[in-house]
Amino acid sequence: MNQEITRTGCAAAWADRMRQHLATPHLLPLRPGTALEDIARNSLPAIEEARAYLAEITDDEAALKGRSVLIVEGTPLLPYLMARRGVRVTVTTRSRRYAAFLRACSRQRRVEQSVTVLDGPYGVAAPSAPFDLVLGSAALYTPEVESTIEGLLALTGGSLHLFWPESAPPQIKFLADAWPDVHGAPYVHPPYAASLARVLESLGYTYTITYAEVGEPAIYPTIGDAVADCAARMGGVDERGMNHLRRALRTALTMHKEGLRFRGTYRRAQIVIPAGGQSRAED
Repeated sequence: MNQEITRTGCAAAWADRMRQHLATPHLLPLRPGTALEDIARNSLPAIEEARAYLAEITDDEAALKGRSVLIVEGTPLLPYLMARRGVRVTVTTRSRRYAAFLRACSRQRRVEQSVTVLDGPYGVAAPSAPFDLVLGSAALYTPEVESTIEGLLALTGGSLHLFWPESAPPQIKFLADAWPDVHGAPYVHPPYAASLARVLESLGYTYTITYAEVGEPAIYPTIGDAVADCAARMGGVDERGMNHLRRALRTALTMHKEGLRFRGTYRRAQIVIPAGGQSRAED
């Protein structure tokens, strides 16, 4: 009885917080307001981000050759980085624009035989399961965390990898601070990595968790580019909001040789659940 209360309580707490987050006025799903393909247009930070993810996934890239990987939404250049190492990659996305971008990139990089792009939620990949690895973080932007984790695990014969921030990344922190002034309402943060770990523990999953210190991938040539990007991430703002963002960004960004970046880093958790890893749920 007590275990059942704990199990439902942690999942319910996640669901309540995620509903509040998704109800934030003007919030757009996933990286709020960001089209993933826009990140990839600046190839330097995009490839840096993809390499960082790959390094966290494995310390032996050669061992990935011949394996199958499912990426839900994901990091724009990671499929191509993996394909060049002999991985068979499937990407699912609900964005037609992102799907078209990924297919065009596959042709441009001559890896279309190794990268399959499917339109729809992660479940559309079921006919090709099981995959050796599933990278399913984007699917967790839902109150239905228990059924989502079960669904993702059903697609892998190896392991499920969930990347989730321990706290707000620098740009999200900036946007959250600006939200009341720009939109007249607070930004509600999603549940972070500690909440996800509690959910997994309460559901009886065996998992490992590691952390990496990472920075924001976005690089801006000018303040104007940063204003436009942040305005898009906030679901569009009026002229007053644009002026507020412009003033605030002058102290939030720092100049690097490649352009302007948000100051600071954040810790990102990688949670790995092996297939069949729900060993304690019914004990």
